[in-house]
Amino acid sequence: MNRYYIVLLILGITSLLASFLPILIKKFKFSFTIPLLIFGAFLYYINMPLPWPNPVWEIDLTLRFSELVVIISLMVAGLKIGLNYSWKEWQNPIRLLSITMPLFMGVVFLISHYLLNFNGPISLLLAAVLAPTDPALASEIQLNKKQSVESKNVGIQYNLTAEAGLNDGLAFPFVFLAILWSKQNALGVEEWKEWLSYYVLYKVAIGTLIGAVIGFCYSYFTKKLSNNYERKIHQAFVALSLTFISYGLAEMLNSYGFLSVFFTGLFANYHKHTKDIKTESDPNLDFITNTEKFLITFWMIFFGGSVMAGILNFITLPTFIFACFLVLIARPLLGYISLKRTGLDKGKRLAISFLGIRGIGSVFYLTYAIKHGQFNDLNHIFSIVALVILISILIHGFSAKRIMKTFEK
Repeated sequence: MNRYYIVLLILGITSLLASFLPILIKKFKFSFTIPLLIFGAFLYYINMPLPWPNPVWEIDLTLRFSELVVIISLMVAGLKIGLNYSWKEWQNPIRLLSITMPLFMGVVFLISHYLLNFNGPISLLLAAVLAPTDPALASEIQLNKKQSVESKNVGIQYNLTAEAGLNDGLAFPFVFLAILWSKQNALGVEEWKEWLSYYVLYKVAIGTLIGAVIGFCYSYFTKKLSNNYERKIHQAFVALSLTFISYGLAEMLNSYGFLSVFFTGLFANYHKHTKDIKTESDPNLDFITNTEKFLITFWMIFFGGSVMAGILNFITLPTFIFACFLVLIARPLLGYISLKRTGLDKGKRLAISFLGIRGIGSVFYLTYAIKHGQFNDLNHIFSIVALVILISILIHGFSAKRIMKTFEK
């Protein structure tokens, strides 16, 4: 049987699933990722000739595909948030970034190093890889449309979207620190200086600046166009184009492309973030959101296959307990602590803290670090990260929509 035609068939089925699954399972109140996970496992079981893991992921292919999914998800998040939130409204997601994420990384590092007996670089890598809330797999419970100044969500959806938009870029410095450590016997003064000046200050500042400038320039240019000319722009491709331009330029200048893409999305409507902003159908946002959904669908099928292929074969009882602890206890507890003194009520604080979904971003960081660092115990790392993602998909996949429905009522 011709493998090419089989791939075309799978692509067609995947596209159809991306279109119909959210509608078909809406009344069941669980994530569309659950049936996709099962479908991927089934395709592997019947030996469908696709590039399955054997048993862990192929580094280069996984790196690039997960990278693509994440940057598109970050653009979607940025476009939905825009510049419609005040500094006071940004303080809650910033608390998740400045308190929850560092504390969570500290917990992961200490357990990995002192209880699971991983070396320093591996422990730090796991801490950085597992820290961010994923902008892709959490998209179902994030903001569902472009916000406006007059009518905007400031609760669970907004906080999760803003956190996911920023924490991917802010976890990257610690991935680089783990890479530096893996190449050295110890981190000396020079390594710390290089990390702080280049990997933290320079990369964060330049990535943010590039994204803001690109978004601002696009917004300014479209504002100058007459309505007649603006209607002639093929808007469906604009967000995708801005994503690639922003990410490509930021990476060429050795900064953080993740931050750049998110800030491009934030500033893309700089000249329109007033009370009259249109929040109905937006071809710019609609197309890239559908692209994101298609890529997530495809990724989930391969993740389901990877579980069947044996990516979890290296899990031990201690690492299983560790993964469950991170998803079910560490993130919810630390998130709740960081949001303690905010204007959010107890229920919303619990929901935001619990819904710290782990996913595709972790896979990108892991494969990036393995490609550029010198780490050992790779099979165990792959298994732990995959298990954390699987637990998150299952737990949050069955509970997130029910939680959100409770607050809607």
